[in-house]
Amino acid sequence: MNKILQFFNLDQKINWRIEILAGLTVAMTMIPESLSFAILAGFPPLSGLYAAFIAGLVAAMFGGRPGLISGGAGATVVTLIG
Repeated sequence: MNKILQFFNLDQKINWRIEILAGLTVAMTMIPESLSFAILAGFPPLSGLYAAFIAGLVAAMFGGRPGLISGGAGATVVTLIG
């Protein structure tokens, strides 16, 4: 129960400048990656951008580990093999 309550802890000090810079950096690296993965899978490039946006939202809401990397790199293997 204590872990659940820590999720909603709003007393933490947040450095907004660093958080926004990190988010923009990840977004800029996800754009070409999501475009290329969509093209590899045979989908329109815009669908790759939508998928990256939704995956980013889901990872931001439910992910939360310091070393977590969320992206489509694992899906590339399935696309190239299948």
